[in-house]
Amino acid sequence: MRGKRIFIDAREFVEGKLTGIGRVLEGLVSALAETDLAREILLASSDLGALPFRANTHEKISVIELPPSFVGSEKALTELSKENMDLFISPYPKLPLFGVGTKAAHIIHDILDLTHPAYKRRLKVYFDGWRLRKALRRADLTWFDSIWSQKETRKWVGMIGKRPRVRYPAIDESFVPYKTDADLEVLKKYGLDPDYVLVIGNGLPHKNLGVLLEVADQISRRIVFVGVQDKNRPYWKSRYPKESATWITHVQDGDLPSIVRAAFCLAQPSTAEGYGYPPLEAMACGIPAVVSKIPVLLETTGSISLYADPHEPKSWMDSFNALESNEIYKIQVQRGLKWVEPLKGRKGWQGHLSDIEELLKERS
Repeated sequence: MRGKRIFIDAREFVEGKLTGIGRVLEGLVSALAETDLAREILLASSDLGALPFRANTHEKISVIELPPSFVGSEKALTELSKENMDLFISPYPKLPLFGVGTKAAHIIHDILDLTHPAYKRRLKVYFDGWRLRKALRRADLTWFDSIWSQKETRKWVGMIGKRPRVRYPAIDESFVPYKTDADLEVLKKYGLDPDYVLVIGNGLPHKNLGVLLEVADQISRRIVFVGVQDKNRPYWKSRYPKESATWITHVQDGDLPSIVRAAFCLAQPSTAEGYGYPPLEAMACGIPAVVSKIPVLLETTGSISLYADPHEPKSWMDSFNALESNEIYKIQVQRGLKWVEPLKGRKGWQGHLSDIEELLKERS
């Protein structure tokens, strides 16, 4: 199995764009680079300046620049996959539009863009649905971030691929439950005072920020939104023009753990998700999470978080108020740390790495 070359679609790395998919990709690539499974890992990206620090420093990792256009990049991925590659990995439900010339694995985080009421009437849904079906038929391995995302895919598509595996993405080892020397400087950089209610996400409609914005002025602690893209913020500001919150569009690579550690708690009010990284990252930092009571977050947080009704603002206020009790707060911290321990660092990626090893050992 020596001498394997693994080719990865790394277009999710874009400057100023904080995404869960990007964090999954960074963690998987870093864990893979520390094994003997491949002699070379090639990352294909249209934005070379946005690649994470570890991707630029590891000797096994090489970078290939893709054309900026959609069609150009899709053609390039197909052609490059034929150049003596042993495995292609896509962090998306889709595979390259014009085919893939080697074994292939892909990740289905969710299919919200096909099923959620806020998105499913777009014309692009038909194209994306076709690509999903095509990828499920072609891929040698399909990873699902949760049992929920697998069930939703089966329900909507009618199949879940040749070799479906539910693998929870791991949590980066930088999310630790103790203060670091950098924490205070990071807070100063972003003008933050500790003990806020933290919300992390891109701000799309399914993130359901309105349930918090509606009562922001009634919550004793300030709400801080991190990662809401500029194009998505007007959607919320137009609906809640008098909202009182702090908005941080983008944080630099490595600053997020410090911002999480300084929070009083993390809130994830989503009406739908595929996995839900932020609550787990908060737990790893010793910060309690309050999340929507929806099936996927019950699954991925082990049913040990505090839960609130995604459609009832008072429910969120009640959960935040419950955490003001030192006893309840300490209990939630300890439960969270215990739940995320198997997901932290290299051991958290072991399932993915075992699957990759299985594929690489098989004859084409």
